[in-house]
Amino acid sequence: MISLRRAMNRSLIEAAWNRDVNELLKRIENNPFMIHALAWEGSETPLHVACFAGHVNFVSTIINLRQDFSRELNQDGKDRKIPLRLVVVKGKVEVVRELLLASLDSVDCMTARFETSLQLAVKNNQFEAFQVLIQHLKQVNKEDLLNSKDIHDNTALHLFVSMKQYEEKIELNSLNYRGLTPLDMLLMFQSEAGDREIMEILVQAGALNNQHSRRGEESSERFTYWDWFTCCVLYMLVSAVVIGLVPCSQLDPDTLSPLLLLVME
Repeated sequence: MISLRRAMNRSLIEAAWNRDVNELLKRIENNPFMIHALAWEGSETPLHVACFAGHVNFVSTIINLRQDFSRELNQDGKDRKIPLRLVVVKGKVEVVRELLLASLDSVDCMTARFETSLQLAVKNNQFEAFQVLIQHLKQVNKEDLLNSKDIHDNTALHLFVSMKQYEEKIELNSLNYRGLTPLDMLLMFQSEAGDREIMEILVQAGALNNQHSRRGEESSERFTYWDWFTCCVLYMLVSAVVIGLVPCSQLDPDTLSPLLLLVME
């Protein structure tokens, strides 16, 4: 019996790896109970495999067949990750969205080291996945996860500060759809005491307001990947403050202070 179950699991895992939705549906049609007998100790589910490979359609199909797959651990995998954490680490943004829709509370799950999906996104330089997670936090009113600490008492921002890198070079002061830079947004909406420290961080990193841009004084400097990622995260923090997701008064000063010192180096 165990051998039969393992064979069934293996066949679906192969279908997941090959993005073969038709094979999945065919096997489930022949054996409707097959999908409910796949969570074995010491094995990965087809959903884990599809997530790892970034196969969005397969992920969507299998979640519709068995939604609780989205919260099951890969017992053999490092840190026993649920599917969401796997795709965050790999930067599979569309699959991240699919999994968050399937299980709104999956963002609460932590690794054995008490790392949230936000922290995993930062550690693996997955900015787009981080952005999707931030948007999800607002929708489900779980903004407190921004201040969640891992086993070493590091928040997502602490981890971000520690990951000093100098690889790619990308322009600073990019504009959003309203033509605003991160500094513009802060100058327009600042209202909390912590705003001044955020503004200093942006200015020290070389941020300009849009008035300079309109006068043809937009900076032509090129910045490291570290500078770009700094401004991206700060941009999201400022945005979160503007839309009311995270009041500046709730930002941990012990998180902002080392970030300010690092940017000013």
